[in-house]
Amino acid sequence: MKPLISWKRITIGLHARLILWLLALLGTLWVVLWSNTTSTVKDTASQDIDQRLKTTATLLLGLYTRQAPDKASRDQAPAIEPSRGVVLTIPSTLGRETPLSFEIISLDTGILATTPDFPGAARDSSPGFEDRTIEDQQWRIFTLADRRQRLVSRAAILQSNGTTRADNLQRDFASPLIWLLPVFAMLAVFSVWRGLAPLRRLEKAIAVQDPLAPSPLDIDPAQVPSELRPLIITLDRLMQKVKEVLTRQRAFTAAAGHELRTPLAGCRAQLQVARRSQDVDKRQGAIDKAQHSVDHMSALVEQLLLLARLDPAAPPPDMEPLDLGHLVRQIVDNVVASNPDIRFRMQGIDRPLFVQGNPTLLDTLIANLLTNAIRFSLPQGRVDVSLARQCDQAIIRVIDQGPGIPLKERDKVFDPFYHCERDASGKSGNGLGLAIVQAVANAHGGWAEVVAPDEGGTEFRIYLPLAISTV
Repeated sequence: MKPLISWKRITIGLHARLILWLLALLGTLWVVLWSNTTSTVKDTASQDIDQRLKTTATLLLGLYTRQAPDKASRDQAPAIEPSRGVVLTIPSTLGRETPLSFEIISLDTGILATTPDFPGAARDSSPGFEDRTIEDQQWRIFTLADRRQRLVSRAAILQSNGTTRADNLQRDFASPLIWLLPVFAMLAVFSVWRGLAPLRRLEKAIAVQDPLAPSPLDIDPAQVPSELRPLIITLDRLMQKVKEVLTRQRAFTAAAGHELRTPLAGCRAQLQVARRSQDVDKRQGAIDKAQHSVDHMSALVEQLLLLARLDPAAPPPDMEPLDLGHLVRQIVDNVVASNPDIRFRMQGIDRPLFVQGNPTLLDTLIANLLTNAIRFSLPQGRVDVSLARQCDQAIIRVIDQGPGIPLKERDKVFDPFYHCERDASGKSGNGLGLAIVQAVANAHGGWAEVVAPDEGGTEFRIYLPLAISTV
């Protein structure tokens, strides 16, 4: 039979958790204080009773030695001459019952003074404190003797009186702790609720955020505890980044739709021409143009899928040690064969330089850079390709002699679907090639940048971390 409640699934909020911890701490502290106070009260009551017994016995003895006991001398005679009868008997009631019983005895003449309730069986007690049971009653007795004067003073009290004294002290000092506990508990609840108020304000500020248009939280960091300020600042930055991502995503979606809409519209128009045309050559020409549009859309979709694979949230690509120089040389040789009107100058690619990378993705990166350089190069122009090592990084440089990229547009060239008209003829691609270059570099732990070389044109630099074996 399964239990009705799965305790592993029960979650406790931060408020309740802090309150429980505070109550547990206060409860533990209260138990310690109660135990300590109770023990102290008992000890204090016992010491108070003993002090009263000792003081009473000492004062009695002092009355019969003319002066205080601490100044008594062995050579002084008692102030009252001993007699064989009881000189003084103190009645048990003088308006109220005295809790102490005492007597003073002369070893020569007998009892000099006594209280009627003093237990006679206590007269054989030895000097000092002693606990005795007399007639089923517990007594605390203190005996003080003056051997020079041959006097013995005794004071006694029932243990029940000591218990009453302890109970009185317990009521006066320990009992307030009973009502202090609920007071402390209410203060703990109020303190936690008040202390976590900034978190509740933060929760409300996040709850009202529009997921389609996030904005910084409307909370002044100076008005919250210092522990929450980094969190609020981080959340504000996160909201700003999410807003930027959403903006780029909308722009990307709109641009992708525009890029696909144009060849799709052309393909549809050419297919309509092919269906209606009776001329075989015209029909074939329309079909060829439609095929070209389909090929363009297919290439665009493949690039979009590649960008999706390179998304930071996607699983990382498979990596293996690669000789970057060998890979660059192979790709350049293939490009040279298909572009005889472009001169290529290579530098540093004959030296082995290993990186941890995906061969297909790096092939695409280098091919896109070379394609971009060829597209914007003048006829019989030159493209420089170099490979170098800088500290623990490999640097790929591709330089063309085209018109260059304006400074204000350099930060945008790696954005998807960004078109940069680099010459008067309006040559440009679909705006995904350089975005794929940046995405591939990021997937390998590197990055891409564009600079203006001293001789004109455009220079793209790719930074990739070297494999551990070559660092």
